[in-house]
Amino acid sequence: MEKYDITKPIKIPVGMHKLNDEPSISFQLNRLVNMDGCDLAVAQEIGPTIKTAADFYDVLKNRADLELENGHIKNAAALYRMSEFFTDWEDPNGLAAWKKARELFFEYYADFFSGENPLVELVNVPYESYTLPTLKFSAENPKGDIVMHGGFDSSYEEFFAECEYLRENGFNVYLFEGPGQGECIRLHGAPLVMEWERPVKTVTEYFDLHDVILVGQSLGGFFAPRASAFDERVSRCVSIAQFGALKMNFHNNAFVNGLVIALLNIILYGFGWLINIIYAAKKGKGMAFFRTYFHRMGTTNVYRLVKFLWSIDLRPIADKLTKDHLVIGGSTDTMACRAGIGRQLLLLKNARSVSSREITTHEKGADHCCCGNQIAAMDTIISWAELMEKRDASLKGVD
Repeated sequence: MEKYDITKPIKIPVGMHKLNDEPSISFQLNRLVNMDGCDLAVAQEIGPTIKTAADFYDVLKNRADLELENGHIKNAAALYRMSEFFTDWEDPNGLAAWKKARELFFEYYADFFSGENPLVELVNVPYESYTLPTLKFSAENPKGDIVMHGGFDSSYEEFFAECEYLRENGFNVYLFEGPGQGECIRLHGAPLVMEWERPVKTVTEYFDLHDVILVGQSLGGFFAPRASAFDERVSRCVSIAQFGALKMNFHNNAFVNGLVIALLNIILYGFGWLINIIYAAKKGKGMAFFRTYFHRMGTTNVYRLVKFLWSIDLRPIADKLTKDHLVIGGSTDTMACRAGIGRQLLLLKNARSVSSREITTHEKGADHCCCGNQIAAMDTIISWAELMEKRDASLKGVD
């Protein structure tokens, strides 16, 4: 059985590639390679055969079956996991692919979880009526504790390599899936919650962590700073992807950004009642966007959905954002405009310190979640954490 050799440092690919003519599909295939660990050659081979999002599942699932048959566990796990991305949440094929991907993930990384003192442990942290699956990475001589989570559609598999890289560089890491993510929504139907401090506090209190660096990726770039405002166990916060507010992220030009928001308000508030009627009549068929977002937000009502989306905004709690903050963004992020980085920095008016790092196309990590150069993002966190330690040492004894 193919397994990762734990005697070797973790491998994180670097580079973005045109894998499909449709940019959104090409990005997901790059995510397949850079975040899920599939061989680039496989993605390059199957990429051109995908003509629409409807083809995505069949192409990736069929290749996953072939990779598994040939004993390529790593590729199979990545392909099964990503194959479910465009599937409907009620599609049994999507759930089956997700379960198979998780099974193979643990097979491939088995040695990390074995022995008396495993490098990584799976801990199911009690939370409300279910548990938060948490991967605990234990460093030999820990410099500090990092708690990490994703955003809208994440699973812990795609952040495993990053967290192992942080562990190899001396940090204990606690990578968890919260409401609306991975196992929590796939197996328990638990939607996203705005009060992200609830799952974060559950993790920090369960492991009795203090002086925590909280790292949120994608929409987690909003959730993490929000949680940091309400959890005193968190002393530093990192946003990977600029999400100070959803309303800040539509366009670099402030005037155009405002026009987009106004247009959306007219459509969603003015015709929300009609969308609700059509959705109910069609039972969501042919309305993939609303089916996905309704499910993820735990509603079937346009007005409640809009209320949730517009609540993705740190400005109302800006005075409570008092920790050390680091914002890492991509110069060509497909999910957020470049100006969102500066806009998020501006609202951190009460932060103890404010730092930022924009990763560019020259560095191959300019897209969402630094896909293409996650090492650059992780190295930034490591360097920043060391810089904050030096800063704190210099301030000792100073009134």
